[in-house]
Amino acid sequence: VALWPGAAVGEILPTEERFFFLDHFLENAETFWEEGAAGALTSEVWTEEDATGRTRLLHALALWQEDRPLFLIRPVAIDQRTYQGVLQESRVLNLELHRLRKAADRREVMLHCIVHDLTTPLSGIRGCLELLDEDDLVLEEDGHELLSLGLRQVEKMRDLIQEVLASFGREGAAAAARGVDVQTVAEEVVATLGPLATVSHVQLRVETPAEGHWRTVGDAPRLERILFNLVENAIRHTAPDTEVVVRLRDEGGAVWCGVADRGSGVPDALAPRLFRKFVQGGEKQGKVGLGLYFCRVTVEGWGGTIGYQLAEGGGACFWFRLPCMPAE
Repeated sequence: VALWPGAAVGEILPTEERFFFLDHFLENAETFWEEGAAGALTSEVWTEEDATGRTRLLHALALWQEDRPLFLIRPVAIDQRTYQGVLQESRVLNLELHRLRKAADRREVMLHCIVHDLTTPLSGIRGCLELLDEDDLVLEEDGHELLSLGLRQVEKMRDLIQEVLASFGREGAAAAARGVDVQTVAEEVVATLGPLATVSHVQLRVETPAEGHWRTVGDAPRLERILFNLVENAIRHTAPDTEVVVRLRDEGGAVWCGVADRGSGVPDALAPRLFRKFVQGGEKQGKVGLGLYFCRVTVEGWGGTIGYQLAEGGGACFWFRLPCMPAE
């Protein structure tokens, strides 16, 4: 619900297009609602121009009303002196925004260069593995299989680098959804992470019903990255000499996939923030806290849902649900 000068009460406004200021406040509002905080969360005052070109002062509120989250935008009535002060602060913040954008542009260029430069050592690794694969070597049991696995992972890393480079030219584009077989991807991920599980003294397996429809909206590379994140996290957090199980369930119009471990689970205070950027927790932390965030935005981009629950028998179960691919 939004209150805007000249607009009818209750008119829904395109805030994501009209009010850039709200980008960060909406994230804070999401946290406020998830934590079920009392009272109201109020934004700073900002300025906008209405259809006539007149500058308006607005502020936003996030609150609960009858057990439902409510978001309000409304005008601020202040005296002329305060009004001029707000305008001056707005100009200062606008200059700071431009400075931050330039800094972000520089970091993006640097990231682009770093990702591009990764192709050189990766090409060297690929060449060495291919030469070993071509030579008539006497390897231990499973040696050729491990060599083949390494080559496949190099190819996937090369594809990932190309995808990251391509993403610079399609920033903000929706994730492709060509259709993918979840069972096939799950089995490939389990096979890929099998050596890591063995070294960690963890059993790793896929558990599926005898029959089911496993083709969902999505695409294989991103779904593989989602499962790779979830399974690798599970291996890292489960107790030694236990197992990590990837379970699939056909729910008719959707496929449910859960990755369950036998670790200590997620602390209650951390659970509501698991799928946000840069969130880490527990003794065995991840890398930079972006894995679960990537999983969330990708699954939701495909029209699915993702979450966390306690696993049966103890431990954590991270799950996602994707809609089945419609018939052509």
